[in-house]
Amino acid sequence: MIRANPVASPRHSRADALPQAIEPMLAVSGDLPADPDNWGFEYKWDGVRCMTIWNGRELRLLSRNHRVITQRYPELAAFGPALGKQPIILDGEIIALDAAAHPSFGELQQRMHVDHPGPELVRRTPVWYVVFDVLYSNGHSILDLPYARRREILETKLTAGANWHLSPFHVDRGEAMLESARKNCMEGVVAKLLTSEYLPGRRSPAWRKIKVVFGQEFVIGGWIPEKGDRLDRVGALLLGYYGRGGGDKTALRYAGRVGTGFDAPTHAMLVAALKPLTTSTNSFADPFPRGGAIFVKPALVAEVQYRRWPEDGLIQQASFKGLRDDKPARKIIREPQTKGAS
Repeated sequence: MIRANPVASPRHSRADALPQAIEPMLAVSGDLPADPDNWGFEYKWDGVRCMTIWNGRELRLLSRNHRVITQRYPELAAFGPALGKQPIILDGEIIALDAAAHPSFGELQQRMHVDHPGPELVRRTPVWYVVFDVLYSNGHSILDLPYARRREILETKLTAGANWHLSPFHVDRGEAMLESARKNCMEGVVAKLLTSEYLPGRRSPAWRKIKVVFGQEFVIGGWIPEKGDRLDRVGALLLGYYGRGGGDKTALRYAGRVGTGFDAPTHAMLVAALKPLTTSTNSFADPFPRGGAIFVKPALVAEVQYRRWPEDGLIQQASFKGLRDDKPARKIIREPQTKGAS
């Protein structure tokens, strides 16, 4: 597993040994940069991160927490052979589309937890792999090359297929792409500094996500039954993130609740997942009105959208989008915010 820049160079005469996994580079939240000609802009896809490792013979798709997910997406089986005989590692996102052909995390929920899906599910909810970076090319590490050069290499390596394609990329087009994302009901855009190296496992201001609608992952620390006594339906989820509690200790901080975004199948899925985790212990470090709360062990991670999150307050106008199994609960933090140019 790589967590820092490699010592290997793309100029080596023999191929580097491909790692078993690479920590994905992460973005901070912020505004459009004030110097857009120094940045490349891509859409922010509403899916799950996926690292591709192809050794020239075998395809391995890995989630953000290094779980093998190749068996979940049989429509990507031909992707490896389409890459040719040279070993390569790619970074991208797996997405599903709603009825209006917009990326939808809710639609992807039907696929992202299912191993070896049947033909009917694959037909009903197909997925696509959107590729946006290359980390190893021809068996050599290119993590230390600037982002602009990696994109040039990626465009020579990837040919679009039935279920995979290259994420659009433009320099100095942030405003236009953000407006396009807004019109097409997408999450927003990601700005990437053209000179930036790929920093595995780092959340770097060299990558900046600018959102149309805010959202992030939260840890579920409890729930409130619908109408106070409907134990078969969720009235609200109690959400938190890990940050400093008392002193320098890391604790689960209370971020607020989400009470919308549940349909009948979601109610059933959540109740089934929450009940085995029931505990008498409050996992939150902050006080809050209990209101009939049922506490659970902080193991589940929810994707949530919201309109506002004041620095000293709770999330507002939140909507549940789905559960994630690609991010450990202990790694969920309040995502850093940046303002202006970095």
